[in-house]
Amino acid sequence: MEKKGRDAIIERFRHIAENTPEYVRSLKEKGRLSAGYMCTHVPEEILYAAGIVPLRILTSHESQAMTRGYIHETYCSFSHDCAYQGLKGDYDHLDLIVTSSSCIHMGEAFNVWVRFAGFQDKSYLMQYPHIIHTKPAGGFMAESFKQFKEFVEKLTKRSVTDNDLEEAIKVYNHNRRLLKRLWEFLRHDRPPITGPEVAAVTLASQVMDKKECNGMLEQLIERLEAEPGQAAPGVRLMVTGGACDDLGLFDLMEHLRYDTSIIFIDSCTAARYFWFEVPEGRHDKLEALAEGYIGKIPCPAKDTVPGTGEKKRFRFVQQFIEDFKPDGVIFLYQRFCSPQPMDVVALKPIVDKLGIPSTELELDTTVPKAQFQTQLEALVEIIKGVTP
Repeated sequence: MEKKGRDAIIERFRHIAENTPEYVRSLKEKGRLSAGYMCTHVPEEILYAAGIVPLRILTSHESQAMTRGYIHETYCSFSHDCAYQGLKGDYDHLDLIVTSSSCIHMGEAFNVWVRFAGFQDKSYLMQYPHIIHTKPAGGFMAESFKQFKEFVEKLTKRSVTDNDLEEAIKVYNHNRRLLKRLWEFLRHDRPPITGPEVAAVTLASQVMDKKECNGMLEQLIERLEAEPGQAAPGVRLMVTGGACDDLGLFDLMEHLRYDTSIIFIDSCTAARYFWFEVPEGRHDKLEALAEGYIGKIPCPAKDTVPGTGEKKRFRFVQQFIEDFKPDGVIFLYQRFCSPQPMDVVALKPIVDKLGIPSTELELDTTVPKAQFQTQLEALVEIIKGVTP
């Protein structure tokens, strides 16, 4: 049966998230330029201002035996899968591939695309400061963004004006505000949308033309505001950690033996992607972009306040817990990723002190989902006080 209304919009978002190469081909058929990016530190606004649609390279969730000859085996499965996306040729329609000097594993996935997937002459590695919580970081980033802008202008053979950048900043900020409004529904006692549905929309937003995405988001939010809430959320679960674009895993979290609901996801493939804004109306657009991107919820690979050891992201996590009131926290991270599990070591005592039960899920494409189901149900039983 054909879905209608809000369900049809959500289904369209999910289809795009799970079939990104198809969406890239549709852009090509419309005569649009497109650029793949492998890290959310890439300033998409510069690409968009030049008429290029930025799309995040996501994964296929398959065991990647073929990439073992290209990337070290102890690199995370997410980076292996992203490398595989280039090698199998599904993204040959891209006009450019971009990443920043952030995650070593994703940097190697980028290198595979450049050296072995035909992107040697259409690639760009952006310099990004290792420690962002310092005064020189803003100037460094603005200069790096300037060099990137010059590269894009040369690629497209067109000048990117301040008006172009300001328009792109406004389009992207509007997208961020709409996504925040969507996630706010999950704070309700009876939300009109589920956590996995919101996660699907958020993933799709990372691979779509932002104006098209904003139009669909506006329609969806309008319909959700007019609808009554669904069933009570049951046990409220918050997810925090690294990159995860496996919608099947989020579906699993809401289909356990007990009533459960995902009410927030703190990761670079969810809230950390959009939970910031770039200042509008500034004279220097590149400085504004640098200020905005420095203000993001930091990736664990970049999150160290010099001289203190403080993790800036932890303040955001505690605020999310206060605002969304989870009953349990799921620490989710990629196997072989060093920064993420080190974060868990420091963050878990904070969650424990707040009296919130938690569990850890270590992601790898070869780990059976049944193992995760057992762990998640055990967490819910602790929350509900179920005795053997």
